[in-house]
Amino acid sequence: MYEIVKTEENRRTVRFTESAERITGLFRKIRRQISKDLEMPGFRPGKVPKSIIDKQYGNMIKAEVADNVRQSLTSELLEEEDWVLDDNDPESKIELPVDGGPYSFEMTFSLFELPEPVGTEGIVIEIPPLDLEDAVEKTIESFREKMINFEAVDRASEMGDLVLLEANPVADKEEPQKFSVRIGESQIGAGFDTLVTGITTGYKFSARMDNDNPDEEKPPVHGFTVTGVKQPVLPVLDDEFAKKAAGVENLDELRKKVEESVVTRYEQEVKYLKEKAIIDSLLKSNPFEPPEYMVENLEKDYIDRLGEDNPGQETLTAAKELAKDKVREYLLLRAVAVKENVHIPDDEIEQEKSPEESASSVRDRLKNRKALELILTRANITDKKPRENTDAKTDMEETSESAWSWVLVEEQETGKTDGEGKS
Repeated sequence: MYEIVKTEENRRTVRFTESAERITGLFRKIRRQISKDLEMPGFRPGKVPKSIIDKQYGNMIKAEVADNVRQSLTSELLEEEDWVLDDNDPESKIELPVDGGPYSFEMTFSLFELPEPVGTEGIVIEIPPLDLEDAVEKTIESFREKMINFEAVDRASEMGDLVLLEANPVADKEEPQKFSVRIGESQIGAGFDTLVTGITTGYKFSARMDNDNPDEEKPPVHGFTVTGVKQPVLPVLDDEFAKKAAGVENLDELRKKVEESVVTRYEQEVKYLKEKAIIDSLLKSNPFEPPEYMVENLEKDYIDRLGEDNPGQETLTAAKELAKDKVREYLLLRAVAVKENVHIPDDEIEQEKSPEESASSVRDRLKNRKALELILTRANITDKKPRENTDAKTDMEETSESAWSWVLVEEQETGKTDGEGKS
């Protein structure tokens, strides 16, 4: 079916040959398709004579047969030789085939030379230790938070409370807008939690978003009325809670189920962290430019998955960088597999292969997976030390910082305790 007739540096010239029987079959198939769709006076669909079809469409039929054979045979070549092409447009001098005879042609391929991988030994990987008991308790507490209830209270609002509010209408025809905020979650912007802390039902105030830039146009002032304060009530940790939270019989079963889930999730996260550390280190230690056509194909695939009609430049740039790193990752692991003589048995390929996959794509995936596993066995894996908190600010304070913040404009009625809130 093919013969490598010339090897020169990274170029391979290949002579392909297709049998006369296959060529005849392709001519017959394409004529049949044309005849089926052809409307010609005096002939029924599908009954137009071969001589008439060849006279009108002969060169087109030959070109289609040639293209069909070229794609089929080059696919078989790349499947068997396991080449990575440097470009997707091989040189060729292809003559048109003749019905009834064998068909030969030559193509010259430029191969991509895989980089010699470096930095595959002793990659340092820090893994965060698992405090299983703490993780289980936090998970159960998250269940309780999801099942939380709120009860009305006759006191000033405080952290964690739900404050019920009514936004005064801007125009007389508009209805007051009712909503609620939970203090500590910064649900409608920085600074608002402070305004509704230490207040009681009936308190009225006006506020607006503001920043320190005098050139910025100030948003309008909004009026608010506090219609209620509710405190959170967590469910009791008992067997009834276990049944509602996870459908188990008692609290012990819930803890066991949560523990198994935490361990499974931790193992998955550790696996991801290890693999990401290996890939990041390889990409950093082995800079090279991958074949452009491979990057473009993968970039197009990423864009198509987004389903956006007109993706912006930022999206296009991110897709290109992601595609480039992914292609480099694939080629680097492939290079490691070649260097380490990684071999995949045929039965392992058959076991992994899905009906729509080619054997070569499965082989590549398994080789790269084993190459990654091999690098992991040589990595320096250590427990990550807890980071000391040297910043005086809390996480909440850090995340709540914003250029814009709610500020109090006017207190219209009393209802705020002394020393609380922002004046």
